[in-house]
Amino acid sequence: GNCFTFNHFNTTKKYLARGRGARYGLRVTLEFKMDEYVPWVESVGVLTYIHPIGQNVYLESVKHTVQQGTTDQIAMKKHTSKRLRAIFAKKCVASPEDAQSFYFPGNYSPDGCLRSCYQDSVYRSCGCMDPQYTRKQGVKSCDFEKLACIDEMSQRRGDPYFWPECNCGYPCEEEEYRYESSRAMMRQAQSSNTSHISDIVIFFSTLNVYSQVEVWAFPFSRVLGLTGGFAGVLLGASIIFVIEIILFFVRIGLIAYLNRDTMVILKRDD
Repeated sequence: GNCFTFNHFNTTKKYLARGRGARYGLRVTLEFKMDEYVPWVESVGVLTYIHPIGQNVYLESVKHTVQQGTTDQIAMKKHTSKRLRAIFAKKCVASPEDAQSFYFPGNYSPDGCLRSCYQDSVYRSCGCMDPQYTRKQGVKSCDFEKLACIDEMSQRRGDPYFWPECNCGYPCEEEEYRYESSRAMMRQAQSSNTSHISDIVIFFSTLNVYSQVEVWAFPFSRVLGLTGGFAGVLLGASIIFVIEIILFFVRIGLIAYLNRDTMVILKRDD
């Protein structure tokens, strides 16, 4: 079917949220062209994807289904996460150029990386790429005769998530919109043919941004500070310890010498 994106990353004008609540949100009236559907279709609807600007959506992505004759409200909350470029753990991916394969426009995402890795496997097995997804520039898509090859490869290998050659890490910086939805039946007084239209209102329930930031549990500056502190403590303790040891042996020597003179005098008296 047709796909429309509001606030697309390629547009010159960007729409910003000025407040929270349905008053400051996006209201869209959807009209279902029933005459454009094939006769054997029993129900119609619209899939709505809430995603950040620049991020691609796929059929398996989280979505909200809008049915005909209803009014839906979607209340969103923005969540962001920032990951460290770890040294020993699995590294995050900063951009599509850092991924092993990424053929989709826009920002990097693990789903796009896995589908690009899937396309590479299809190309190695069939000499072409699956026409369902974006393919590498200069590579032709598989025709009808190659569909059996694609099905055989998919059944044999399974989900690309478990393939050893698909190293698709999480992005270093990521945005996510979590939402709650509600639905009500449209009033008949609003339109004479409400069964062919639907309303959807998308808005922010709060303007607060929930952020999750990874930080070093033991940063390098703290290591230097603690090293200097421990070195100072150990160095001071070592000097005091040496002085006390010297004084200890001096006192033992004095005590032994004085006791020796006393023993000699006692023997002479005897």
